[in-house]
Amino acid sequence: MLLVRPLSVVVVLSLCAVVPNTARGDDGERTLKDQQTVVVAEGAAWGVVTPLADGSIGLVYQKAQPLPQVDACNVAMLWVRSVDGGKSWSSPVMVSQRLGRSDALFSPREGGGYVVYQQRNQALGQLPGGRIVCAFCELNYHYDQEGKGVNNPNQDFNHKNQGVVCTWSDDLGKTWAPTEPVRDHPVGGSDGGVAPHWAIVTLSDGAACMSLYGAYNSQYQGDAKIPAGTHKLAGIVRSRDNGKTWGEFTAIFADPGNQLYEETSLCLVGTEKKLLAHMRRPQTDLVQYESSDDGRTWSGPSPLTEAGQQPGGAFQLKSGNLLATWGNRRPPYGAAAMLSTDGGASWHYNNRVLLSGDATSENCGYANGAQAGDGTIMVTYYIMPPSTGNYRKLWTESKVYVTSFTEDQFRQAAGL
Repeated sequence: MLLVRPLSVVVVLSLCAVVPNTARGDDGERTLKDQQTVVVAEGAAWGVVTPLADGSIGLVYQKAQPLPQVDACNVAMLWVRSVDGGKSWSSPVMVSQRLGRSDALFSPREGGGYVVYQQRNQALGQLPGGRIVCAFCELNYHYDQEGKGVNNPNQDFNHKNQGVVCTWSDDLGKTWAPTEPVRDHPVGGSDGGVAPHWAIVTLSDGAACMSLYGAYNSQYQGDAKIPAGTHKLAGIVRSRDNGKTWGEFTAIFADPGNQLYEETSLCLVGTEKKLLAHMRRPQTDLVQYESSDDGRTWSGPSPLTEAGQQPGGAFQLKSGNLLATWGNRRPPYGAAAMLSTDGGASWHYNNRVLLSGDATSENCGYANGAQAGDGTIMVTYYIMPPSTGNYRKLWTESKVYVTSFTEDQFRQAAGL
């Protein structure tokens, strides 16, 4: 498939972050040594980490509660924190959980059956005032009386996206506010799904910023400039009231096709206005977009990884270097990473390092990371068993991991 270029919402420039022609078979050639890897949660998946101002690291993961009535799970958001470089983690705190009447994990479905609630695809970050903000989408999964999934009309899946909500904590995750809907943007609605992803960052003008991706909402009547004919898009929204409300949508990518360009992660570079966005394409690789004006205009795309190395994103280390991480959804299955020493203009792809190769199938990864105050780098990822058609089993046997190492350890493994 040809590389799809963005429409007029961005200025297309040439970047240098080009992936070299490297043999696929060497993903496991360079591996970390003496890193520390711990299981943070079981019966859980898809964690997101964020650095905190006190030097600790926070993590929100998706926790499943299997249902006896149907091959389904209620999925909620839980918070944990590490103050010792990832060696240990606090007891989990419920960030949010959707429940039915009498605190049931599901609700009766009109016409018979069940509607099961899930909260997925979280974004997480701490704002300058100390508030920790978490946003995620909410899904309704539909099942008939026999417990079989009921697909939505004209769709090949049995869930309906209910939109994005946001919550926050002002006490380092001990308590969380009731969720508030994130409304002022052109993604989702009755036309399809919407989700945030990974890092919530603070721009140079003080605005909090997070990514959204999904289907263009044809009912949108806001001020964002979206090219006519757009079906799929990704962009950013901003908050200027400490994470309570979000708006000022700017498109990174807009496309008239129906291929879903998915998870879009953000990375601040330096203390200026430079911002990177890494996006998963239908080719199952990652591409990079760049902004030098706090996300108002974007250039790209340029290729970042090869097929099967996704989804992923990057974050800045204390040294000024960037570390990009991704799920290795081709053998060896697990998580991998590479460095950039020039602010993302180029990447040491040929020196990429396998962080973990213990997964047994491509149902793994979503590797993302942060650096603690003591310099420890922590990357979280999940591993599920191979799919057998048993949804509850997938979640029950899934685990969230965190692997911890230093930049020196990584550079040594990378040969840099």
